[in-house]
Amino acid sequence: MDKIRGVNLGNWLVLEKWMDENLFSGTDAMDETYLCVALGKERAADRLKVHRDEFITVRDFEDIAMKGFNAVRIPVPFFLFEDVGPYIHCYEYLDKAFDWAEQFGLKILVDLHTAPGGHNGTDNSGICGICTWSTKQENVDYTVKVLEQIAERYGSRKAMWGIGVLNEPMCSDTEAGRMLNIQNFLQFYKPVDEELAKSNTNYPLAFLKQFYRDAYAAIRKHMGPEKYVVFCDAFELEIWDEFLAEFEGVVLDTHNYLMTADMMVFRERNIEVYTNYLRDLGEKVNAAAKRIPLIVGEWNAQNQADGLADMTDEQKTHLYYTVAEEFQKSMSETMGWFYWSWKVHAEGTDAIVDDACRCVRHGYLQFSKY
Repeated sequence: MDKIRGVNLGNWLVLEKWMDENLFSGTDAMDETYLCVALGKERAADRLKVHRDEFITVRDFEDIAMKGFNAVRIPVPFFLFEDVGPYIHCYEYLDKAFDWAEQFGLKILVDLHTAPGGHNGTDNSGICGICTWSTKQENVDYTVKVLEQIAERYGSRKAMWGIGVLNEPMCSDTEAGRMLNIQNFLQFYKPVDEELAKSNTNYPLAFLKQFYRDAYAAIRKHMGPEKYVVFCDAFELEIWDEFLAEFEGVVLDTHNYLMTADMMVFRERNIEVYTNYLRDLGEKVNAAAKRIPLIVGEWNAQNQADGLADMTDEQKTHLYYTVAEEFQKSMSETMGWFYWSWKVHAEGTDAIVDDACRCVRHGYLQFSKY
């Protein structure tokens, strides 16, 4: 297949409040878990049905293909196939996604985005401030079971490109883990249930690797090596070469944004700073891509450049186009990428840049030769 130039379908089957705050109206919930709790089973089912029916439709798949993308990465929850606790299952929509993707010649990377008990503590894990997934073997076993069900149901579909076994795990004993851990995240993601939060724990790299082995074995029961099993790098790109050699048809997934560097690294924020940063990033990413199969499962051109609010439309277009172009250069040796995300129901420049559909329309995102 050609190089992947894909887009994520965030906030469709796994909710993120910042992408559509109206969906959470009438509640003070900050995540999908407590939205379902606040609404109750019947009202949650009704509200989510409307959202899932309307947020992504066959017209979106047609538009994605017409705009030049050739793949979609679809975040799915651990309760994909059955109602669990307050959650409402949604496999029917993934069924439709495969039908629509095949209709318009798109490939699908199904990405398991949430795990029972919470696996990283962020809103995109479905429950803020909670990371207890690794504390109970039944949580891990259930996660593996869901991955096997995905492979069994969709593994032979023409549109299937691969299965991502877990989005953005956070390990305790890596360099990235010093910053990306549940204790630090509690500053930003407040748990609703303080008693539950007492069970929060970070899991080591060895634990994650064993989960990856178990997930791989379960998936390969139903899906051949011509379709990929995707392991997320836990924000540590350089440590996986030897581990990946154990498997056939495995791809590493890394995620790159400017937001963390904007907040914690840069003293000045402008095109020159971003270009230099992304070229340095590209040396690292492209060197890794020459050693191992690699995709960038999430990236976008959002940034917090100095004076952004006062820029003219022409200046903003130049800024975002340049950042998007440099990002694409930084991924030139990879198997491809997925922009985050296809659709955001919000206004303002930030929302536009997160929204790939509007980015293409505004000229911020153009498919480069890289």
